[in-house]
Amino acid sequence: MRRPEWWRDEDGVVASVEMMYLLVFCLAALLFLGFLGRLHATGIQVTNTSQAAARAASIAATPAEARAAAQEVVASSALAARCAPSPSATMAWQPSASGTWRGGSVTVRVSCTVRNQSLSGVWSPGSRTITMTDTQPIDRYRR
Repeated sequence: MRRPEWWRDEDGVVASVEMMYLLVFCLAALLFLGFLGRLHATGIQVTNTSQAAARAASIAATPAEARAAAQEVVASSALAARCAPSPSATMAWQPSASGTWRGGSVTVRVSCTVRNQSLSGVWSPGSRTITMTDTQPIDRYRR
């Protein structure tokens, strides 16, 4: 049986176009997963830094020494290389029931602004700010 003239055998022509779409989709998905992974890793780093800074502040003898200890931990952390300007830390403390430093609690809040370009690996506008807070009890019996 003979096929009509309008019938053409063009097998595989559409498949190559679909494969290009699939390739573009896979590359975009890979970039997006890399972005999410780096964002998550930065969040973990900020969390660890806030915990370390709060612990360093909680073993200090006075609120002034605690603030300096928290700032020092944040400045010496690996966040300095990852954050756009520099990581920032703020400290607040809650006095004990007797109103003194000993026996209270200290809270350190660490913020890090990261450019999207450093997270994705390719040019992308904007930035993200990651903020974590940690509270530690101040040792009542430490000298």
